[in-house]
Amino acid sequence: MQANQEIFLLVAEEMSISRAAQRAFVSQQCVSDHIKRMEQNYGVRLFTRKPRFQLTEAGQSMLHSLQKIQAIESSLLDSLAKRAGGMKGSFTMGISASRAQIFLPWVIPEYSRTFPEVEIRFLMNDTVVLAESLRKGNLDLFLGVNTPYSEDLSFTPLCRDELCFMISDGLLKRRFGKEYAHLLAAETDLSQFADIPFIKSYSTSVVNSALKEYLDQHHIDLYSPYQISDTDTQISLCAKGVGAGIGPRMLLSRIHTHNRNCPEEEYIHILPVKNFNKFLQIDLVSLNYIEKPLYVQAFEEMAVRAIQKNYMAGDLVTP
Repeated sequence: MQANQEIFLLVAEEMSISRAAQRAFVSQQCVSDHIKRMEQNYGVRLFTRKPRFQLTEAGQSMLHSLQKIQAIESSLLDSLAKRAGGMKGSFTMGISASRAQIFLPWVIPEYSRTFPEVEIRFLMNDTVVLAESLRKGNLDLFLGVNTPYSEDLSFTPLCRDELCFMISDGLLKRRFGKEYAHLLAAETDLSQFADIPFIKSYSTSVVNSALKEYLDQHHIDLYSPYQISDTDTQISLCAKGVGAGIGPRMLLSRIHTHNRNCPEEEYIHILPVKNFNKFLQIDLVSLNYIEKPLYVQAFEEMAVRAIQKNYMAGDLVTP
């Protein structure tokens, strides 16, 4: 990558000539000259100075193109270095904190035995943020949930994660009395639980989006006084009878451990929701124009096998 292109990326990141100059250890005039030469070479304005300093439409296009070039160059150098070392290297994976607790113990034991000299760094965040980090070259791959299709992305399908209803035995009996046994024998009709407190994820979560679409279609209005993204906390509050909830079966699998030793009133029932045909598509996502080292390809293959094995144990729904 040329020097003026590297300077442009610094300016686009900082949105400041002075801060870009400090990071590049050059003068502000030097940075301005680089940007001016690029604008002259391409015949377009890359930044507007007033009313505030920002990228033009052409600048946005330049930024996206140079980020791809930067990622390709970085991948090439990394790939050449790692090939020279055979089975030794490193990569960075993105994943949500909740799914990391479930997914990584399924995959890492086998992987670490096969590739003991490969280092893995994990970046925790949501799918939208991880996709952007991947495009910026900060990740090699990530575990995506309902990741929007894009031509620059490559998808390795893992599973479809079913959304389920959870409620404690104590709350169920307090609300329905002797009728509660009948409810356990059928799919859950959420309209019957409209007056029970619900513990929901944040409005931006994929689970909450799927639930909202379902509730709107069936004209159901739930009482939802609590919103929290952490699944463990949702499960703990549910066990105490604070409210009911909706969650992915992959994350609710830890409820089975809770149910083995809990008091009867804190036993959590996991039930299917009537006419709720929404699934979360779980994929390993990477850039399709980046060559992946052998040990990253092996990680993807082991991840597929681990999901299939744990699906056979009844934890998940396969594609």
